[in-house]
Amino acid sequence: AFFVAEGGHQSGGRILRITPDGETRAIVSGLPSLGDHHTNGPAIGPDGYVYFGQGTATNAGIVGLDNADFGWLRRNPAFHDTPCEDVRLRGRNFTTAAVQPGSASGPSAAGGEVVTGAFVPFGTPTTDGQVVRGAVPCNGAVMRVRPDGGPVELVAWGFRNPYGLAFAPAGQLYVTDNMYDERGSRPVFGAGDLLWAVEPGTWYGWPDFHGARPLTDERWFASERGPAPGFLLAEHLNTPPAPTAILGVHSSSNGLDVARPGSFGYAGQAFIAQFGDMAPDVGKVLGPVGFKVVRVDPRTGIVHDFAVNRGIVNGPASRLGTGGLERPIAARFAPDGSSLYIVDFGVMTMGPRGPEPREGTGVIWRISRTGR
Repeated sequence: AFFVAEGGHQSGGRILRITPDGETRAIVSGLPSLGDHHTNGPAIGPDGYVYFGQGTATNAGIVGLDNADFGWLRRNPAFHDTPCEDVRLRGRNFTTAAVQPGSASGPSAAGGEVVTGAFVPFGTPTTDGQVVRGAVPCNGAVMRVRPDGGPVELVAWGFRNPYGLAFAPAGQLYVTDNMYDERGSRPVFGAGDLLWAVEPGTWYGWPDFHGARPLTDERWFASERGPAPGFLLAEHLNTPPAPTAILGVHSSSNGLDVARPGSFGYAGQAFIAQFGDMAPDVGKVLGPVGFKVVRVDPRTGIVHDFAVNRGIVNGPASRLGTGGLERPIAARFAPDGSSLYIVDFGVMTMGPRGPEPREGTGVIWRISRTGR
């Protein structure tokens, strides 16, 4: 059967099971994907479970005006991030203009301000020491379910947007994590996407860390667009581990797979499709970031370009005026490991109202070794 993640921005994410005769059934539904980030994956683990990712509702833990710009705050004014375990807050709150639910755009015509804390609805303040109860399913998490359905189980959490999931031949789960943007009430500067080797039961740092580095390090993360991030949580569940690799800032490192032994080479190394930046919405970049496929050796964390458009500068083919990659979004090896298939979303520019995808421009690439 096929297992498909349905984003679910209108009614909640689902994991669908589609049999060869076309029967479609949701084995998971109602996932908390009504916000910024959707339901991702899935990948079949060596234990036979279906593993999937669920992104966060917000950029950095606070519902704000950026979420109104994305549209979902007006559709679902009570929606917010749900932690996977109980968390204790520091009581940090952020003041913004009010937003009228259902209005077409911008702050409330009536004016006024609201105060919002972490892991609560827009306009809800929090207090020092306040406990927010955890639940599963939850946001910023990798979860699993049996292929015929049943209870959702937590694997690990503390991710921002765990997008790509892949198991290495030896059984290690790798996850790509789309990191913070420089937007909203709590903007974070300079946070590159991450590759994790996931260990079950671990908290991976969101919303207070970038990898193993705390957001209280203002030399790295303070933004001109807002206050220094600081900590939202009064207590941390564990010290976050170091990531396997740090990828490009705003590269949108998404689908991945791990090379198998065989003619392709690079056995055990991760191949990651980088969709490319969505500047200026996510923050400023000096040149196009991503728009290629990279190779990561998990033993060293070194990131190598693997498939990239030829030219003196980086960027999508439509910008360079050449043939080649636009926005790679998924990567998967053939079962025998001989070829790497890349799903290329196609042309998508950023306009005054956000993303502007072009129909009929997506392709699938097949990459094979032709010589030594």
